[in-house]
Amino acid sequence: MHLKRLELNGFKSFAKKSEFVFDVPIIAVVGPNGSGKSNVVEAIRFVLGEQSVKSMRGKTGSDLIFKGSKDITQMSRASVSIVFDNTDRVFYLHNQNNSKISVDFDEVAISREVFADGSNTYMINGHDVRMKDVHELIASVNIGASGHHIISQGEADRYLNANLKDRRELIEEALGLRVYQYRIKESRRKLERAEANIHESELLRRELAPHIKFLKREVEKIQKAKDLRSTLLMEYKTYLACEDYLIRSLESQLDSNRSDVQTEYTKVQEFLSQHASLVESKKYPEEESLLEKNRLLRDNAEKALQLRQELGRIEGMISLLRKQQEKDSTVEKVQKQASFSFGQIETFITSIIGRIEELDRAEISFLPSGLESLKKYISGFIQETPTQKRVHLDNSQEISELAARQTQLNERMGELACSESSIQDEIQSLQKMLDEKRAQTQESQKQYYEYLALKKELDGRRALIANRDEVLGSRIHARTEEEQEACVLLCIDKIEYQKILAEEQGTVTTQSQEQSRRQLERAKIRLEDMGGASGVEVINEFEETKERDDFLEKEIIDIRDTIESLNKIIADLKLQLDTEFSSGLKKINQQFDKFFKLMFGGGRADLDPAVIKKRKKKSLEGGQLELIETEDDTESQEEYGIDINVQLPRKKVTDLDMLSGGERSLTSIALLFALSQVNPPPFLVLDETDAALDEANSKKYGDMIESLSAYSQLVVVTHNRETMSRAQTLFGVTLGRDDSSSVLSLRLEDAAKYAK
Repeated sequence: MHLKRLELNGFKSFAKKSEFVFDVPIIAVVGPNGSGKSNVVEAIRFVLGEQSVKSMRGKTGSDLIFKGSKDITQMSRASVSIVFDNTDRVFYLHNQNNSKISVDFDEVAISREVFADGSNTYMINGHDVRMKDVHELIASVNIGASGHHIISQGEADRYLNANLKDRRELIEEALGLRVYQYRIKESRRKLERAEANIHESELLRRELAPHIKFLKREVEKIQKAKDLRSTLLMEYKTYLACEDYLIRSLESQLDSNRSDVQTEYTKVQEFLSQHASLVESKKYPEEESLLEKNRLLRDNAEKALQLRQELGRIEGMISLLRKQQEKDSTVEKVQKQASFSFGQIETFITSIIGRIEELDRAEISFLPSGLESLKKYISGFIQETPTQKRVHLDNSQEISELAARQTQLNERMGELACSESSIQDEIQSLQKMLDEKRAQTQESQKQYYEYLALKKELDGRRALIANRDEVLGSRIHARTEEEQEACVLLCIDKIEYQKILAEEQGTVTTQSQEQSRRQLERAKIRLEDMGGASGVEVINEFEETKERDDFLEKEIIDIRDTIESLNKIIADLKLQLDTEFSSGLKKINQQFDKFFKLMFGGGRADLDPAVIKKRKKKSLEGGQLELIETEDDTESQEEYGIDINVQLPRKKVTDLDMLSGGERSLTSIALLFALSQVNPPPFLVLDETDAALDEANSKKYGDMIESLSAYSQLVVVTHNRETMSRAQTLFGVTLGRDDSSSVLSLRLEDAAKYAK
């Protein structure tokens, strides 16, 4: 693996695209001061991911872009690309398990571009990547942005000036162990994120715990409600099946009763309709005949009465006249005698008879006043009788006439008696016939009224059936409402109870169903107290929350496993780092001591691990922090750096601070070459590290360069002729008339041929 070429475009003084081809072991970059030859070294630093603009002699990222001149306008960006040979597949990356992944390309091209706003982009083989990826990639071949392989002007004694910790890091990078630090750092960042995540997850779990506990109680209640709902569903199925059976039984019984009553009612109604005339007042022909016969009988009786009255008057007059004749007819008698005519007397007698009949018909309380009125009437008639003269009475004629009249009336009375007897016979016959018909009618009316009473009874039974039918309808409606309410309460669409046989549940009665309904009501009340809803939302929330808690628990377990794995990875990396560092340090000390003796003609030099004093942060009042140095840290807190021990020949100098400038420069070069010898980088950039050397030491420096070129490709920026003589290719950097740097290349072998 070696460096193939370097391309610059707009970087610092290189306005135009410039290319350096590195195809020999030692390349020298020469040129006058200010020509821009050190910009080549800074371009290598830049493209390999150097972040310190100050180390590249700038203040901001825009200072790395060509600023323009009178002939060339200012550029908006600068780019640098470096290309490595990778035919032997030495470049690799690490995956999450810290295993190596080889980069399967013959060339590896790393590019970096900076813009006027200071932003940067990185690419590997034309693909955008992160700066971290670039650092990890170059660390796999023991190079870095500003490691031991790039020594700029004035940085030759960087290892000597570094503190214990920084010196260790520089040596780790020189040994190619920087990748372990990247992996450790990355693992620690992951560890910090994992610890933050586990802390956050534990906080979330603590926040969820009360809610889960609450939801769990609610779910338990819902589960109890669910069990009760399941039990209630079975009870509802049994109840509805029995209710359906009972309703069908009641309907069947009611239909049977309705049919029987309707049949009987129809018969009764037909009878009553046919015999409705029995309740009307019925006229019999015999009644008319009886009325007529009774009228005739009354007329006959009135006539007989009149005849008897007339006979009585006649008999009275005949008797009176005969008594008058029996007295001496010669003796004149003076008496008061009525001078009335026969007609007046007859009228008087008839009036008296009428008044007597009225008294006979009158009430008892009326008799005294009636008799008194009759007395007054008779007294008044007598007082009105005129005084008669004394006459001789001869009543024979009158008696004869009255006797003839009496005979006539008696004959008439006989006729009336015969007629009355005949009428009485007819009346008895008619009455017998009428009584028979009335008896028959009364029997029919009795049956009619019996049917009428039966109709009333049937009306009552029909009303009772209608009432029962209405009650049954209400029961059916109540059953439907009960089923609908049960569906709502149980959160189901329909209750399938048809397959349950009610007969298997025992005798089903309205009383047993009422008892079952009361049990259902009590169960419904318990279910409503528990929360009648199905609780799907609560269960879903509990499941989601529990799932989230389980996820957090699993995540915490996974994070703990990750933390354990990361701690193991860090421990393994540290162990591997320490092991390889200790091994590499021994090799470095061997080469360092060798080169030191070569440079100084004797003496001794080595690198020695040294404990770095730790500082702990303690909080003071007011929230300020104070750094306190401690000497008694535990072993786990100890951190080791690297100290440099030197012993110059013929001098009692053991402290670096006591070395002169030249001695420090030689010591730095010895250490740099020792590092390069132990773990040769693909290339080594030396920017005027030989400036302070005299001619004798320059020769030693040249010898070491040639020796080192067998292991690493060397890019040397120099003014030293001895150093130039050891190079195979010279790149001359000059500043043109347009104030931009340009490159001229010269291969020394070709130059020698031309010289000959």
